[in-house]
Amino acid sequence: MKAPLLGWLLALLSVATASPVPSRVASLNLTADEVLVEILPPERLAAVTSFADERGTSNIVGRVPPSVPRFPKADLERLVALHPDLVVVSEYTDPDFLDLVERSGLRYHRMQGLRSLAGYRQAILDLGGAVGEPARAARLVARYDAVLADLSRRLAGVSRPRVLYWASGMTAGADTAIGALIESAGARNVGGELGVTGVAAVGAEKVFVADPDVILIGVWPGARAALVQHPLLSRLRAVRESAIVEMPTELLVTLSQHAAEASWYLAWALHPDRIPASHP
Repeated sequence: MKAPLLGWLLALLSVATASPVPSRVASLNLTADEVLVEILPPERLAAVTSFADERGTSNIVGRVPPSVPRFPKADLERLVALHPDLVVVSEYTDPDFLDLVERSGLRYHRMQGLRSLAGYRQAILDLGGAVGEPARAARLVARYDAVLADLSRRLAGVSRPRVLYWASGMTAGADTAIGALIESAGARNVGGELGVTGVAAVGAEKVFVADPDVILIGVWPGARAALVQHPLLSRLRAVRESAIVEMPTELLVTLSQHAAEASWYLAWALHPDRIPASHP
């Protein structure tokens, strides 16, 4: 068979076997909500999570039209009734529910690698390919990359404070989104130094001995009071000197392109001499 004809047949086979571009996409995780609102027109959104509307949790409050159905929790019967062409789940989606989705015959895309800045980047590009919008996803990633590159230049050679994330006895160690956030903001993650992997409980005694330079908490009721009123943690140098960063929770927990904004915010809080309050 001549080479040009073979190439034409292979291209035809590729087109024939490729998955069709979905016209109705249902999101079952907030990360996908935050990405899809940027790369899809509203009429292609079959559903988003109810978290998309929650102030203090979502970075896209007010961005999704009220006409788009919301899912407060995974509901297969309601999902099937919407007839989406593609369902977007994540690596954190309950395995039992994912098994039900597979059995229903619904096509789905699973976002993965949501524990690092590079992982978010790839997840956005992969989602863009899955919904047939690779160019829009690439433009979104380009803006993300530009903010992080600018941040990296500004932080070159900076002295890196030791930062501990604290939430009701839990901290973030190695292989976590919050650990990646701390490191990208020009700091060292004390949770990792303590040998913690993932998000796990750590004793107040260990934290006291570790003596972090800064404590990172979310902006939620009682978070700061729990530190300053704790019988042992209140004696930490960081607490006594008010070296506590209270970060908007929607930035602290984001696993989407808004992680670049989160990194910028924390870097500004830690290095105000290097980082302006707002990124360019």
